[in-house]
Amino acid sequence: MKKTMAVLSLSLAATFGLAACSSNAKAPAESQSASASASASASASASSSASATATTSAATSASTSASASASAHANSSSSSAKASESQKSGLSGASSMPTDPTDSNYGPQLYAHYKEAVEEAKKDRSAKKTTNTEGNVYTAPDGSIAVVEAKNGNYISIEKDGSWVRVTPEGEVAAVTDKGGWVAVKPNGEVISVDENGAASIMNVKTSEVSGDYQSLELPKPPAPVGDLPAPKNPVKPTSLATN
Repeated sequence: MKKTMAVLSLSLAATFGLAACSSNAKAPAESQSASASASASASASASSSASATATTSAATSASTSASASASAHANSSSSSAKASESQKSGLSGASSMPTDPTDSNYGPQLYAHYKEAVEEAKKDRSAKKTTNTEGNVYTAPDGSIAVVEAKNGNYISIEKDGSWVRVTPEGEVAAVTDKGGWVAVKPNGEVISVDENGAASIMNVKTSEVSGDYQSLELPKPPAPVGDLPAPKNPVKPTSLATN
């Protein structure tokens, strides 16, 4: 159970850090800096971080830059963090976690990763197995993180600070931090990052198209509550475009 939940916790950090990096990146001739931070705690206290030049808030504190060079730095930092956690808690599966939201297979790979982890949790006697209105729930023994296998096929992870991630069978990913900042990775290549202050960045990583239409963004819908964990955080409403 420790391995299963810690690896899922790492996926939360990777989603916040790296997806925000991709969302804030502009076309090659341009440069916009912004960062998103995230960390996830599981029963093994797993954490992942990636750092660069600007600041936004995201899950619990790992930062990443939006430039192309910072993206490479973020990937390197995230890999280092995961390697460290693998040594600390025996997370042999952590290295297989998808880490590049610019990859068209990122969402499907993350979904497959969750599915595998949930299958492991089903066999783990230490996992607390319950249900909620969305489906079957698997909670770490220390209550630090829970994963929901929803009836509609979605996988949802909720942490003790109220941050959460949802990934759909179609590969759409949404993640909301403990402060309400959020990122979304769409199957069509659109990557959205909104910090806790409502500053938004929108980019399609397949076409390199940058959008300023933050007012039409659809907010991720919080999942149903799970047991004794805090209610999943509501995403903040975008109020402006992120600036340099």
